[in-house]
Amino acid sequence: MLGAMKQLAFALSLLLAAACQSTPATNRADFDVYGAPIQLDGAVPVADVLAAPENYAGRDIRFSGPIQSVCKVKGCWMRIGGEPNVFVKFKDYAFFVPLDADGRDAILEGQIAVKEIPVAEARHYLEDAGKHDEALKITKPVREVTFMASGVALRKPTAK
Repeated sequence: MLGAMKQLAFALSLLLAAACQSTPATNRADFDVYGAPIQLDGAVPVADVLAAPENYAGRDIRFSGPIQSVCKVKGCWMRIGGEPNVFVKFKDYAFFVPLDADGRDAILEGQIAVKEIPVAEARHYLEDAGKHDEALKITKPVREVTFMASGVALRKPTAK
């Protein structure tokens, strides 16, 4: 009986070691960080956040996803994910991201909220993104998942 327990303990320790090695830490050198320093590991995928944003609302979280678009005027906001997406602003307007960050992967820390965006504000963001025709189509407030980021890490672009 004692021998079987030792074998089981040994097998479990091998499985645990393999599991820990199968998820390598994110290499900090691969990222540019804006705002407050953030952890790179353990981010929730944006698809999980968007599936149930109310589960994350009002608390600090770390999530990751591709940048869909960035404000082309200052880099003062961005959208993460596909459709739907998360609208991201930066805490205290203290930092911005590069205007050409579209398509890069991002890891963000901050707080999620689900808000109703007034017509004028929703149109303003579309105008900043250069989507003038889409802005004109907004005729009622828009329900949106928003994020106030305290820090953002952007994967560095790969050399072409």
